[in-house]
Amino acid sequence: MNRQTIYKLIRKYKDNTATESEKETLTEWYRNVANQDAEFPDDEESVEKEMLLRLNKQTQPLKPHSRFLKNWTIAASILFLLSFGAIFFIRKTGNTQKADLAHNTIITPGGNKAILTLANGQKISLTDAQKGQIVQQKGVQISKTADGQLVYTAADDSNDGSNAIAAAQYNTMETPRGGQFQLFLPDGTRVWLNAASLLKYPVNFGVTGERRVELTGEAYFEVAHNKDRPFRVVTNRQVVEVLGTHFNVSAYDDEPNAKTTLLEGSVKVSGGDKSAMLKPGQEASLTDHLKVSDVDTEEAVAWKNGYFRFDDERLETVMRKVSRWYNVDVVYRDNDVKDDLFAAVTTRFANISTLLKIMEQTSDVNFSIEGSKIIISKKVKK
Repeated sequence: MNRQTIYKLIRKYKDNTATESEKETLTEWYRNVANQDAEFPDDEESVEKEMLLRLNKQTQPLKPHSRFLKNWTIAASILFLLSFGAIFFIRKTGNTQKADLAHNTIITPGGNKAILTLANGQKISLTDAQKGQIVQQKGVQISKTADGQLVYTAADDSNDGSNAIAAAQYNTMETPRGGQFQLFLPDGTRVWLNAASLLKYPVNFGVTGERRVELTGEAYFEVAHNKDRPFRVVTNRQVVEVLGTHFNVSAYDDEPNAKTTLLEGSVKVSGGDKSAMLKPGQEASLTDHLKVSDVDTEEAVAWKNGYFRFDDERLETVMRKVSRWYNVDVVYRDNDVKDDLFAAVTTRFANISTLLKIMEQTSDVNFSIEGSKIIISKKVKK
């Protein structure tokens, strides 16, 4: 079985929606991972203890240039841990340690939070809005679903000009630090908006021309296919053009480069004076010039699936992501630690002290929390 199948089964098992057949399939997989005729644990503590034990036995020290997640078994095991809220870290040196999951300081993770700004300037807190219809605009009904998604439903085509008026009006969805939200556009395109991001889009795409949105921050798009009407995502450094596909765009102002990662279909990325067509599994990165490379797409969309994944990333880059999601500020007492490398897979829904304790145990840095600030300093060698 592939990773996605296992992850789906784990979710269903956790939510008590798995069939007896699915439970047996998952149990058999667990036994294979454990390399023994092991019974599937009944409680989360046993799951954590057992799987960490197997990971520590199976994971060999990483060579300097080797990649994180050496084989499928380890990757699947880590995803298993994620579904139950445990965290596992591997420093670049290859040392592995069991996590201390004590919660001393309560800084909670982010959640579904966003502000919808209508074309007339009216602001609506989607965090507080109840399910059902929120507002009616020209030719469009805006509703919030029971699971917290915003849905635009276009009215039937009419001769009153409402579609044309709506197409000329723009709404904005903005997530704060510590927020995320999902949105269904009138054409059926689905958008996941990450923390500290802003998406500007027409109230209605109308009946002619392009489908165009503007993005600051990060979003994952599942674009509804329309061969006659391209969908364009415009950021401050690049333009992504598609007809219908799945891709992730990261375009934060405080990041050194803008990235477009393709999961399905094809996209055209333009930036500077160059453009490139991407194939699934490729990423376009734009700094001074446009660069296309093969990547592990799971890293790019980990945030959308509910976890962080860091693959030999600089501590400074890691902490920018942590800062946005937990709505904290980061202060470095020693700037040279910014270049320390981390490889990790971790749930996005743990208390921040859990995350920092594990990073501290597997690195040469100390973390302390002062209010909503994370203070980072270099460990003093004894």
